[in-house]
Amino acid sequence: MAGSITKVGTKFRVTFDFGTDSKGKRIRKYTSVSTEAEAKKLLNEFEYNQQRNLLVQTTKMTFSDFLEHWMENYVKYNCEETTIYGYKNIIFKHIIPFLGNFELQKLQPAHIQQYYKFLMDDKLLSPNTVHKHHACIRKALDYGLKQQYVHRNVSDAVTLPKKERFVGQSYTKDELKDLLESVKDTKLELPIHLAGYLGLRREEIVGLQWKYVDFENRLIHIAEVRTSAGSKEVMKAPKTEQSKRALYMTDELLNVLKKTKEYQDEYKRHLGDEYVDSGFVYAHDNGKPYRVNTLTEQFKVFLERNELPKIRLHDLRHTFASILYEAGVDLKAISEALGHSDLATTNKIYTHRFDKSHKKTVNAMSEALRNVK
Repeated sequence: MAGSITKVGTKFRVTFDFGTDSKGKRIRKYTSVSTEAEAKKLLNEFEYNQQRNLLVQTTKMTFSDFLEHWMENYVKYNCEETTIYGYKNIIFKHIIPFLGNFELQKLQPAHIQQYYKFLMDDKLLSPNTVHKHHACIRKALDYGLKQQYVHRNVSDAVTLPKKERFVGQSYTKDELKDLLESVKDTKLELPIHLAGYLGLRREEIVGLQWKYVDFENRLIHIAEVRTSAGSKEVMKAPKTEQSKRALYMTDELLNVLKKTKEYQDEYKRHLGDEYVDSGFVYAHDNGKPYRVNTLTEQFKVFLERNELPKIRLHDLRHTFASILYEAGVDLKAISEALGHSDLATTNKIYTHRFDKSHKKTVNAMSEALRNVK
C-alpha cells in the first residue's frame, strides 16, 4: 500500500508512503483535504505515479524560489517581452509578498483562495484582474507539475470570481462623421481615420510604418504592431496569423495618408539631419514616433475640448463593426477585417450589440409568411 486515508475531524488526511531512506527511516508526507473523494483521487494519483516512477522529489523550495526559477528557466525563453513584463509585475508585486514564504509542496488551494480574497477585499482589484493572477499561478504550477516539483496543480481546485463583462460604447454613423470632420487638419486626423475606416487596434495604428502602405495598390499591410512593456516600447508581430492582414484604402483614407506623407516629407527637408527618419506613419513633426499611450491620451482630451460624446479609442473599433453590420455586411467579413482569430471571437464580442431587438430576424419571418399564397 502506497499510503492511507484517515478522517480527522471534518477533514481527510492522506498519508503518502515513499518507503525508507538510506538509513531505513520511513519517509512519509501528509496532506489534508475536505472530502473523501478528493482524498481518494490524490492517493490514486500517488499510487499511479509511484508505479511508473513519476513521483516528485521532496523539496523545501519556497513558492517564491519556484516562481523565480520558472521565470528564469521557462518564461525567459518561451514568452514575449510584454508577457514577461506582466508576469514580473504580478509575481514580484503581489504573489510573492503574500504566498512567497509557503513551501511549494505544502501550498494548498485554500492558500491561493485566500490570496484571491485578499486581492479583491484589501487591494480592491477587479475579478478580471484576479483571473490574470490565476492564469499566472496556474501556468507556473503547470510547469512545476511537468518538472515533477509538485504532484498536482493545486490552483485547479480554487474557485474563481465571476468575470465582469465590460460593454464598450460605439458611435452612430452621424457621430462618427462628426468626429472625422472635427479631427480634420489635426494630429489626430490620420489615426482616427485608421480606427474609423479600418477598425484598427491602437497597437496597429502606432505600429504602422510607411513601408507597409502600398499607395499603388491602395493597400495597408498589418505586419507589425507597437506596444509597451512598462516604460520600454516593443515592436513585434501581430498576436495571431489572422491579425496579419491587408486592408483596402478608401478614397478618404488614401487622401489623408497622402497628405500626411507630404507633410512629413516637407518637415524632413526642412529639418535635414535633425529629422528622425523613424518610418512611422503616426509621428512627431521631427519624425520621432509618439509614445504608445499618447494616442489614447490625445483622443480623450480632444473629445473633452470639442464636447463630443465620450468613448474610448478602442470603441472606434466597435463603431466600425457596428456600422458595417447595420449596412448588411456579413459577420465573417467583419471578423476578417478586424483580424480576429476566428468567427467565434467576433460573435463573443459583438453579438450583444448587434440587432438587440432581432429586427432583421423577425422581419425575415414576417416576409416569409407574407409571401405564402
